Amino acid sequence: MWSDAQSINRLASIIAAIATIALAWCLTSWASSKNYFAIKQVKVVNQLTEVDAGLLESAIRTELRGTFFSIAPSRARASLKKLPWVRDVSIKRRWPYALDVSVDEHRAIGYWNDSDLLSDRGEIFRAGSKAPMPRFDGPAASSVDVLNRYQEARVAIAAHGLEIKAFSMSPRGAITLTTRNDMQIEFGREHFQERLARFVALYGNWPTAYRSGLARIDLRYKAAVAVARSAATNVDVQKGQS
Repeated sequence: MWSDAQSINRLASIIAAIATIALAWCLTSWASSKNYFAIKQVKVVNQLTEVDAGLLESAIRTELRGTFFSIAPSRARASLKKLPWVRDVSIKRRWPYALDVSVDEHRAIGYWNDSDLLSDRGEIFRAGSKAPMPRFDGPAASSVDVLNRYQEARVAIAAHGLEIKAFSMSPRGAITLTTRNDMQIEFGREHFQERLARFVALYGNWPTAYRSGLARIDLRYKAAVAVARSAATNVDVQKGQS
């Protein structure tokens, strides 16, 4: 008898739960059909720097349609992520008829190859920009390595008042950078940090008049550097630190 009572109680609980869910679904469907929970407010909760606000607003009106319950944030997020400068989007419901949109923007540090940009996270993305930034070249898979090497070089040569105009990595990993005054520095594929330190030490010891005429410096030697001067066609070979 006790076992039968337990079974009946358990069955009654299951039926009650199913009935509650069904009732809630019916009420939600009815309210949705009457637009009681139609989305009335969409708020971008963070300040935008690069994303075109008008373009974002237009995309939001197109993608974020429906009610509080029927809206599909994941689908809208995927669509909004295709906008220029948008790295990621977070969409949260706010009871009873609002959505909060948070946009994570790309922050560009330079131009990548012919038509893309490189972000401060080493990500390649496509967007329009006319900002004065360095130009980067390299295989797409090398973007993070290019960024790391660029940051190391930028800090190191800044001590001599030099800035990087272009930075490239060949498919085989050879690194070349060009400074703002059009001096080209060849680092090759190996021992980048060691060769960078050698350049900084040598450049610091060269007279100012000598520095001003430099066109190309080749550091791909173990204990010397090849130096080409802009005023002459000959190449000087100088001993360096190994």
